[in-house]
Amino acid sequence: KGETSTYWKNWCRVYLDGLIGNIEGSCIPDWKEIDTVPNDARLLGYGMDFGYNDPTTIISLYKWNDAYIFDEVFYKSNTVLRDVSLFLSQNNMVENIIADSAEPKSIETLRRDGHSIYPCTKGRDSVNFGINLINQNEIYVTSRSKNLKRELGGYIWGTDKQGNKTSKPSGEHPDCIDAARYILTDTLENPNKGK
Repeated sequence: KGETSTYWKNWCRVYLDGLIGNIEGSCIPDWKEIDTVPNDARLLGYGMDFGYNDPTTIISLYKWNDAYIFDEVFYKSNTVLRDVSLFLSQNNMVENIIADSAEPKSIETLRRDGHSIYPCTKGRDSVNFGINLINQNEIYVTSRSKNLKRELGGYIWGTDKQGNKTSKPSGEHPDCIDAARYILTDTLENPNKGK
């Protein structure tokens, strides 16, 4: 009870103060909230994480000066690919979508619907590699990205039986964070992408 109570007190304190990520052990501690995407920010693409019981998520990535902005644009459980494809078309999101490579059938289905969607690159320690890339850059998250902000607030390094921190994240499954990792990793490996 005491440990859970302390966790929620800390989470609420940093959430309400707009300082999410300063909880001890946070995987991604240094990011800032921004009201909206500035007009002079450049859209680089979209990250997508597939789900059904878990949500399907889409995160936009913008370059703004020397910083990056994540903007949550889609977060929905119990949705099928037809609905995702329709959402992409209706919102003119037809190019540079980087999605979870564990879903090749879903990627191919959306590609056949006319979307420029590609699998993310996953290698050994790709989760930690993506977390490190996020932490090495100046990151902003839009105010409306409520699920991404919630995930960032609860995404902490795990502990072993002795209470020592491990190099593996724990907590709620980071659907939005995964989508953000996919597009940021791809962008930094291919710096000339975007419009």
